[in-house]
Amino acid sequence: MTRAPSSYFSISRHLLSRNKLVAAFVTTHVLFATFLGRLYALAPDEGGYLYTFNNLYGSKNPNPQYDSGWITAPKPFLWITYLPAKFLNILGIPDYLSIRILSIAIATLSLILLINLKRRSGNPSARFENSIFLVFFIPSIFLWTSVGLREVFIILEFSLVIVGLEYLVHGRQLRGIAYLSLGSYALLSTKNYLWICLILSSLVLTLLLAVKHFPKRKLINLSVGLVLIPCIAFASTTSVYALKFLITSVFHTDLASAASRSGDSIIQVALPNSSVGTGGNSSVGTGGHSSSGIIGPSGSSKGSTVVTFHGDSTLILLHFYLVDHPRAAFTRVLRALGIEAKVQKIWDAKVKAGLVKKSVSALPDSSSLSGYILKPGKVHHPLSIARPAFLFMFGPIPFLNQGGVALDAVTFESPLWWILYSLVLYRMIRYRKSGYVRDPLFSLAAIYFLSLVAFSALVEVNLGTSFRHRSILMVPLIVMFIRARGKTPAIAD
Repeated sequence: MTRAPSSYFSISRHLLSRNKLVAAFVTTHVLFATFLGRLYALAPDEGGYLYTFNNLYGSKNPNPQYDSGWITAPKPFLWITYLPAKFLNILGIPDYLSIRILSIAIATLSLILLINLKRRSGNPSARFENSIFLVFFIPSIFLWTSVGLREVFIILEFSLVIVGLEYLVHGRQLRGIAYLSLGSYALLSTKNYLWICLILSSLVLTLLLAVKHFPKRKLINLSVGLVLIPCIAFASTTSVYALKFLITSVFHTDLASAASRSGDSIIQVALPNSSVGTGGNSSVGTGGHSSSGIIGPSGSSKGSTVVTFHGDSTLILLHFYLVDHPRAAFTRVLRALGIEAKVQKIWDAKVKAGLVKKSVSALPDSSSLSGYILKPGKVHHPLSIARPAFLFMFGPIPFLNQGGVALDAVTFESPLWWILYSLVLYRMIRYRKSGYVRDPLFSLAAIYFLSLVAFSALVEVNLGTSFRHRSILMVPLIVMFIRARGKTPAIAD
């Protein structure tokens, strides 16, 4: 009989003081977040989340969630979620750093929950624990857990669901329902289509468990924690607009319509004629189907030429940051490494290439638009899902990518994901007789992983966005990695 898990919080209380890995995790993330300063080039959407944070408390702004991913999130949820960051801001910490520290705290809690899960799964090896720690240091995950975006919230929310399911399996019903409800409600508030994927995954899990004669009372509690309580809480705290949006998403979802969106990212830059090619002052505006989130003076002015960029929002933001903040620590480091001159060289080449076109449009050097615009699969053509699913999991491919400067750089992270997939698959094959296929935690993680890949293959239209969303695969992969070797838990009555 597997021993019931101890309180996670009783262990977490001492973990920071005695676990050097967690201390190193917090330190490196805080230093990196501070070092970035007000640079949003590496996470262009962060400015929108900062706008929400600055207008959420006491502002007369009727819609502080504008231009951020929180547009359908209940305000009470945001008030509570951002409260620690607000306290930090009141104490004098800059707004951008306050929300980043909140993200780091959330990421740290996720790491602690997963390490505790590992310890409860019969894997006491420190080397095994180091593996979980290293996954969080995959460059993109390190970045998303250091800045003020939503990805870190999603990482924690699924971790809470997994912990809640573990408590439920071991007979700790009230605690299990509490964790499940908290994780599910937060995920519903953060990104409702991921919540829909979770609910569909739990439905498949419920059917599998029912076939295996899983206790009916626990199946009911699973539904109460994942669906009933979160739906009631969401309906009680959200706006009419967000509630209608959720209902439409659940009952009237048109994947074909979602997949028909333009994957192009269009940014207009007004360059004074005297400064073209010199890196002089410019104004930035958005147009077309821009998804970059850049806000600034728009259009052209007298004596200026408007160059339209397709993609490369990171390059554009980085160029203007280096020009406008020549004495910033980030700029000085890039200058010392010779990267500032390289960025300027690429910028000048792209502007020059755009100016010689009749449309005054700067496309990525080595590609057509198809380099970063994805063609989603179709539900009625299952084989069409294979290619976008492959790109979501394994792309962008080094030396083969044609998506622009930023994606060319991140291609060299892809092999790290290949290694992670290989390790999970290796453990599944090596310990195939351990009975993990009967483990509810492994099953939910595996089903949710597959649902995320399939959904992404059906709706993702931009390679850069797809690359960022891939970070949410981390927790299901870690859970499968952990539970593949663990003994199948005894089901307490």
